[in-house]
Amino acid sequence: MNEAGLQAAFGLLGPLFIADARGATIRIPQAKQRVIMAALLISANRTVSGDQLADALWGDKPPPNAASAIRTYVARLRRTLGPVSTRLLRRPAGYAIEVREPGELDLAQLDCLHAQAREATEAGHWDRVVLSSGKALGLWRGCPLEDIPSARLYRSIAEQLDELRLQLAMTRIDAELHLGGEGYVLAELRQLASEHPLREHIQAQFMLACYRCGQQAAALGIYRKVRASLVDELGVEPGPELRELHRRILAADRALEVEKSGSGLGAGVARRS
Repeated sequence: MNEAGLQAAFGLLGPLFIADARGATIRIPQAKQRVIMAALLISANRTVSGDQLADALWGDKPPPNAASAIRTYVARLRRTLGPVSTRLLRRPAGYAIEVREPGELDLAQLDCLHAQAREATEAGHWDRVVLSSGKALGLWRGCPLEDIPSARLYRSIAEQLDELRLQLAMTRIDAELHLGGEGYVLAELRQLASEHPLREHIQAQFMLACYRCGQQAAALGIYRKVRASLVDELGVEPGPELRELHRRILAADRALEVEKSGSGLGAGVARRS
């Protein structure tokens, strides 16, 4: 993960990851030290108070000696970090981890790549969307914070990251469909549609990919299935995106075919829901 020229590398998109300037991995075997490190990285370059660390460590039941215990854990963490310990800062109101450039922290890289993907989408530069969103998705090394035993930290960020990962996947697939890559994303869409049966935009992407691959009957079957699920589980009919796509597939609308100029979703069929 550590790239040439970086003085340190930190990661939370999977197990806690720390590396020094040489790329050597620094392992933190103690669970409470990992919790503190994760709490600081989530708020990189910002002060995290002792109360916030106590909340991450013990939730609603901190011990009477919480403040002194945190000082002990931080001192031990500093020793464990070795050459990276200079990044662990003591401030009047608490502690902070210094991250000097976005490339040092996967969460910061994720923010940059997500912004690039949004800008490229707005400009209609679909190849750039594929590149930026693909790089962002490649940052995940597993479940975020998977070795951090803190329910508070997990709730504070993991759910948001799960949603962002799904949004990035949909963004990349939208771009692939604009570029005529329906055959490339069909298997991935089948899996996503199975995992998110009520996510209408994913179902619309799956329908369109099937239709473009010559599977009109399968595309119509997807609509019937998702409509039944929406009615049975939520008591609602499909939204405008799915209904319009269904109508156009029934009519074998040629505008649904990819346009070689690069605007292949035709009349805005694949709007994000």
